Amino acid sequence: MTRKHCRRTHRREAAPTLVAYYLNPEVSTQERMAVEAIRAGWAVVCHFDVLADCRDMLALGAELKDDQPTLAVCELGLVALLNIKDRYRFCQRIGASGNELQALYALVDVAEDFWKRQPGSLFIDAEAALSKARAEQRERRAA
Repeated sequence: MTRKHCRRTHRREAAPTLVAYYLNPEVSTQERMAVEAIRAGWAVVCHFDVLADCRDMLALGAELKDDQPTLAVCELGLVALLNIKDRYRFCQRIGASGNELQALYALVDVAEDFWKRQPGSLFIDAEAALSKARAEQRERRAA
């Protein structure tokens, strides 16, 4: 006689990301204000960091889901952020052109829409991967 097995797939318990956005609306507001700060000309490095984290989290999540349109928006956001970074190195000011601002607005809009449709476990996985990558970057800089 064989043993009975449950066919149910066990998944980690995590609230949907939509619930997390509802409980923490400052996340979306912080990303949008970072773009507005760049547009208005009073952005500082922490505003850039918020957008870089937004882009990296979205890229990790979209890669795990194999979402090609979202990855294309991530690529546009990366180009815009790299241009802003280069400009900052040259003149010590954070600013963006019109096309770069459009890419950043699209990045923030797509990120919010993407994460609201995903399970909380995907967000947790992407955040863990980003934290690990950032720690490795810090280690390489220190060495």
